[in-house]
Amino acid sequence: MWYIIIFGFYVLFLIWTNVKSLKAVESLDDFTTGGHRMGLLLGIGTTAATWVSVASVIGVPGYLYSSGVAAIIGWVAGWAFGGALIPIVAYKIRRPETPARTFPEFIRFRFEPFMKKSSLQAIVGILMLLGYLLLVNIQIIGFGIVFSTITGIDYKIAIFAFLLFILLTSFGGFWSVAATDTLNTILIMIGVILTCGVVLSVTGGMDNIVETLSTTTAPTYVGGPSLEEGILLSPLGTFGLATLFSIFISNSLGTPSSPHWVARMLAPKNIKVAILQIMGTIVVLIFIMGPLIVIGLGSKVLIPSIPAGKTTDYIVPLIIQEYTPAIIGAITLVAICAAAISTANSMLLHCATSLYYDVYLNIFPKRISDKGFKNWLRASIFGIAIIAVLLAIKPPWFLAMGFVYIYGGFGAAFFWVVFLGLYWKRMNRAGAYAGIIIGAVVYVIAKTIGLPLPFVISVSTSLIGVLLAVYLTKKPPLEAYEPYFNAEISDSTRKVFEDIRNDSDEETDDPDYGEAAK
Repeated sequence: MWYIIIFGFYVLFLIWTNVKSLKAVESLDDFTTGGHRMGLLLGIGTTAATWVSVASVIGVPGYLYSSGVAAIIGWVAGWAFGGALIPIVAYKIRRPETPARTFPEFIRFRFEPFMKKSSLQAIVGILMLLGYLLLVNIQIIGFGIVFSTITGIDYKIAIFAFLLFILLTSFGGFWSVAATDTLNTILIMIGVILTCGVVLSVTGGMDNIVETLSTTTAPTYVGGPSLEEGILLSPLGTFGLATLFSIFISNSLGTPSSPHWVARMLAPKNIKVAILQIMGTIVVLIFIMGPLIVIGLGSKVLIPSIPAGKTTDYIVPLIIQEYTPAIIGAITLVAICAAAISTANSMLLHCATSLYYDVYLNIFPKRISDKGFKNWLRASIFGIAIIAVLLAIKPPWFLAMGFVYIYGGFGAAFFWVVFLGLYWKRMNRAGAYAGIIIGAVVYVIAKTIGLPLPFVISVSTSLIGVLLAVYLTKKPPLEAYEPYFNAEISDSTRKVFEDIRNDSDEETDDPDYGEAAK
């Protein structure tokens, strides 16, 4: 009964926020970045909810359960380090008078400001679409695990309920996503803190948890091989040095250069709010990640081995079902669903926006009206969500590791483009093409053939390519970097930015614009 009551209130709130947001959305900027006027509290709420995905809430405890404290180094420490780098991006990315609407548009502003149609913007949009389709797929898998646990409905049917929540959270655009995300953050925090308290109470406290971890040899799965005694407290756990380092470096350096984090820094109303937003988010995350660590490690005391047929992603739902009071269990399971929904709706918004704004407009000249765009965007969100649901019928990987692969891919493709683009005036268009293409291709090849440290290999190779391309080609024009380095910009730079935005808003009939600009 508690599950139904709490879930019912949650759905009613989603409906209410979506209706209000639909009335507030008037322009393209409103739909994509909230008109660049987001305040601090809403910014912290939506950033924290987007950060805490289903991979965090049930994937990381699963790895703590199976691999011990080493998972803290790989995921929690990796994300914390990456989060500490985001203010460095925020300080620059929000600086221009006319901020970009999307991450690919930022790439265009910085590297192809004179191109009438930017191939670089389209390439980045396509890479984002592929990456976020997989990330949404991971959220749906987690949602399906939790929703099937709550309702008893078969997983393959439960995942289709995700589409209903996407309708309720995404169709109002950015403000709908931000409002529901803020509630989701509160739910997630309350849910994990309450469950953490239950785990500490049932296990007898941290001393007993540590004592069990130091002596247990119980296999992760019923009937599986026994663990080496003490390995769950080992700094490397069951990973090995190369694997753990690869996970840490992908999570840490992949985070600040991932498109959705860069795009999140475009929404605040000014630079100060952008920086405070990410710092406040990290404080909130302490109260979420800390309890998750206790839940993951304490689970080994309560359930020594996972039942046959289940993965480690099921450990949190199993703990909730077997040990928490009904009302706490209901809040926590709804919180986990909220984590999946809040991350997925943001990524679907990025996917659909990039598909039209960054890819379509760079291929086809015909522009549609703002109203037509918003309807097209909503249809795209739903269409992409359906594809992601169909891909989730047979889950291909453990949740937390899926995030590592995609963050690693984003970092390999975009790390140098973002950081050198924002902090090195000499970084130019050729360097951007080299960095993105070499980084992405080498990362995929390294992962496919199983090379150790694929992120390090791809980023190192990409850097060599960037430096060669930059020094073998012309310096970038002033208009490409001036908004990110100078408080006051020249008239020529202001005109270039206005022309790009006008091209995106309204198609020009001047066929010589792009050629002349080259």
